[in-house]
Amino acid sequence: MKGAARRGVTRSWRAWTTVEVGHVFPRRRGARSAPRLLRVATAAAFAGLFLCVGASCTNRPPGPYAAIPPVPAAEAAGPSGDPGRVLYLRDCAWCHGASAEGTPRGPDLKSGTKGPADVDFVLRTRRMPLRRPDDPMRRGAATTTYSGADRRAIVAYLATLGQHGPPVPEVAKPPALAHGAELYLANCAACHSATGIGGTLSAAQKGAGPASGAPETYAPPVTSSSAVEVAEAIRVGPGTMPVFGPDTMSDDDVDAIAAYVEYLGRPADPGGLAAGHIGPVSEGAVGWIIGLGMLLAVCRWIGTRTGEEPAGAPAGEAPRADGSSGEAPAAAVPAGAEVDA
Repeated sequence: MKGAARRGVTRSWRAWTTVEVGHVFPRRRGARSAPRLLRVATAAAFAGLFLCVGASCTNRPPGPYAAIPPVPAAEAAGPSGDPGRVLYLRDCAWCHGASAEGTPRGPDLKSGTKGPADVDFVLRTRRMPLRRPDDPMRRGAATTTYSGADRRAIVAYLATLGQHGPPVPEVAKPPALAHGAELYLANCAACHSATGIGGTLSAAQKGAGPASGAPETYAPPVTSSSAVEVAEAIRVGPGTMPVFGPDTMSDDDVDAIAAYVEYLGRPADPGGLAAGHIGPVSEGAVGWIIGLGMLLAVCRWIGTRTGEEPAGAPAGEAPRADGSSGEAPAAAVPAGAEVDA
């Protein structure tokens, strides 16, 4: 019994190893469905990859930050009190002093460019008040959200303490953006990038004395900033940003930059997908991954691999649409004619 089984295996192996060169095995039933499934799966995979890349590169507004709504200033101050003074003593004086003179936990709010524009900027962008003095002063880091009336009340109260910094600017939007784009690329793009998404900086603290928050290591994005916030930042120079005073940049130049930065937050994309507005990096990735990947998928879709030729076609020869071979027919040779070697 074992000998018969062994002879059957040997006979099958000899039949398998003695296949003639160029022989094509007939296709089994259902073999054609496998390449189709592979093509469908490949197309679905590339479509999913394209959707994932598009979703990751799409700009989205920042999500809501956790905030503690304060007691309204009018209720805290009473009928005869000063709402700005009450809010400042409650939320700011522990770090900056009762008279804005500064403490070891925070800088003063009177010297240099510290003034109404600086106070309004940190409150408007929710950089202050911080939970702890050593927390980084970044947009949305504040634990308390003030209304417009409460913010103006705090700014007005601090102005009575002897501040000499610039006032809150009033921005006029010019109709043309070319001048603002020229100024932004010359003075701002080196840190905030040409598209306003920010960039990396060296860890260096500007100025001397007590500092609020940890040293800044990056220039924040400006795409979510309003025109007033941009103008305030230009005049007061928050963090590691330099100060651009009236001697360096006129009010018209500030208005032009503010208008252009607002445009960067909602730019027109005539080319289609924004790809995160980070320039050639994302565009090159889309070209290589999506474009080249789809090209390879199309080549695989219309191409034919070895072993997928129709039955009866010689190996290594692509069949024609009408079923004939690709070789030209041999010319007829008359009987008795000599043929050159």
